[in-house]
Amino acid sequence: MTPIERAARAMYDAVSPEWSWDDPDAELLRKMYRANARAALLSLRDPTDAMCEAGGDHVTQGERITVDALWTVMMDAALDEDL
Repeated sequence: MTPIERAARAMYDAVSPEWSWDDPDAELLRKMYRANARAALLSLRDPTDAMCEAGGDHVTQGERITVDALWTVMMDAALDEDL
């Protein structure tokens, strides 16, 4: 499952609409959720200062961090900004 599909499904699950995701007649709604997910992901392309700080806190001279760990730390910081 692509990140956009995952995000679209998460948005759908958060709302719990009356229709089934797998309903063949719901393609227009699935497209809407995918478009919203794409817009959300595009908005995250430029990190905030808090995200950069969180990422920078985990990268020091001579040490290595995996990209997935760094991404998680930065995304956690983005999610914390909206609390």
